[in-house]
Amino acid sequence: MIFSKIFQRNKKKKEEKESDFDLSQYAKLETEEIVQELNQSDAVQAKNYVVDLCKQMIQASKDIEDNRSEYQLVTKYLNDIQIIEDLTDEEKKPIAECASHVCKLEKQRTDYLQTERRLTESQYAQMQEEEENIPGVIKRLKENETDLDTSKRNMAVIEGKKLEWSMQRSAAVKNQKIMRTAACYLFVIFLTFMALCGILSWYFVIDLKLVMTIIAIAAVLAGAFILIRYQDSSHCVRQMDVNRNHAITVENHVKIRYVNTKNAVDYTCEKYHVRNAKELEYFYGQYLDEARERENFRKTSSDLEYYTRKLLQYLNRLRMYDTRVWLTHANAIVDSREMVELKHELIKRRQKIRSRVEKSVNSIREMKGEAYKNLSKMGDDAYQVEQILRKIEEVSPVA
Repeated sequence: MIFSKIFQRNKKKKEEKESDFDLSQYAKLETEEIVQELNQSDAVQAKNYVVDLCKQMIQASKDIEDNRSEYQLVTKYLNDIQIIEDLTDEEKKPIAECASHVCKLEKQRTDYLQTERRLTESQYAQMQEEEENIPGVIKRLKENETDLDTSKRNMAVIEGKKLEWSMQRSAAVKNQKIMRTAACYLFVIFLTFMALCGILSWYFVIDLKLVMTIIAIAAVLAGAFILIRYQDSSHCVRQMDVNRNHAITVENHVKIRYVNTKNAVDYTCEKYHVRNAKELEYFYGQYLDEARERENFRKTSSDLEYYTRKLLQYLNRLRMYDTRVWLTHANAIVDSREMVELKHELIKRRQKIRSRVEKSVNSIREMKGEAYKNLSKMGDDAYQVEQILRKIEEVSPVA
């Protein structure tokens, strides 16, 4: 088979090469062949020619042996098919059942091997190693992420409150300044009015005690109002300072909690090569699916090994030439159409082998006849070459 393919390739190359020759080159080749035929009577040339024929016959004999071996092999496979076809339904039933299981399990195994893996081997190994802990890790990671969001919201609220209290303190401080200024103005006005009343009372000898009393009462009331407002502002300033200090304390506590929680989240995400709890939960789900598939694959492989061994036992009882080849053609045992197609392919293959053998035999017969024709032109070397031809006949006798 191999030699025939090589011969076909060489023949194809030769035909392509000859198609490229022009007419002058072709004429030259024809002239050289004619001259060679005219000089064929020369003993040396005749010897070379016959030796070359012998080499070709030896090669053709080897091709015949290879083709005959292949022919016998194909015939043995056809005999195995015939053995299966000759089985009764009762004899074939257990074999077909085993073959059916082999086909089904082999398909499942092939489908699994062709399926794209959900996780890398390192991810799967890590998940498998910490399978019992991962549900708890996912739960803690979710809680920590929720805690992070809560801490962020709390810090935003505290910042808002701090800004609000700062604004209220600024307003209170401003109000204090206003009250102090008002108190100064009230004191100056009070003194001015009292001095004016005193001067008028002395100069015009008028009794202004009632007026002075009214001014004093008004001044006291205004002073009391200013004092109360000032005290309220002072209390507000102190309260805002207390609130702000408390907010800073709470904010520091929240920040520390946030940093610790963030470190825990980053460590978990880096350890499992994920970005968040949702992704880790997704990978864990993929791991569980992958683990189930691997377990099914392991069980499938175990069942396939069992039915393969059982099928070989049934076939070995039939004394077939090659039982293991039916592991790859188990569907032919189950489906008669597949068996017919397989048988047809083997028959076609055997016919091609027979055709190649016949061509090689005819080629050897022609070369042998040509060699015997030229023995008479070889002189003293004729006997030696004749012995070689006889040995070639013993190796590959051709009628």
